[in-house]
Amino acid sequence: MIKKLFALSLVLISICACHKKQAAGMPNPLRPSSAIEIEQTIGIRFGVPQDTTDVRYTIIAGKTAQMDFNWHGAECTARIEPCGDIKLRDISGFYYEWKNKKVVRVGYNKAFVQWTEDEKGNMVGICIWHDAAPGIMYSVSMKQLASPETLSELSNAIYIPMQGEN
Repeated sequence: MIKKLFALSLVLISICACHKKQAAGMPNPLRPSSAIEIEQTIGIRFGVPQDTTDVRYTIIAGKTAQMDFNWHGAECTARIEPCGDIKLRDISGFYYEWKNKKVVRVGYNKAFVQWTEDEKGNMVGICIWHDAAPGIMYSVSMKQLASPETLSELSNAIYIPMQGEN
């Protein structure tokens, strides 16, 4: 019985070691980037709101552009993903049980703002929308100071229509 347990232990240890090697060898889907590279490779641009500081760009899995920044004392993230989808998807990466929801306009698009208080007492929130004409998903998230007004203002500052003026 002890020999069987020992053999089983060795098998489990080797399986775990193989799994760790595979996980360690996987490529990171996040890659630092620049506004110019994002425009050249993905074909989209972010509007950068006034009073924005500490702007950082990332490409996620080669298809989603991300801009992280500070705006009026809040940590924010904007994501844009050309996808051709006709159905709205949440690409924000913010997964909360939203207590509040409101429909707003971002440019000529119907957008959905959701916000709640997190475990630290911060008002967190997202605004998501889909620009159907070019088939592009958008999201803006705030880790503090989120409200329908701030999320709508921020989203409209980020959004650059792909087919001309709105």
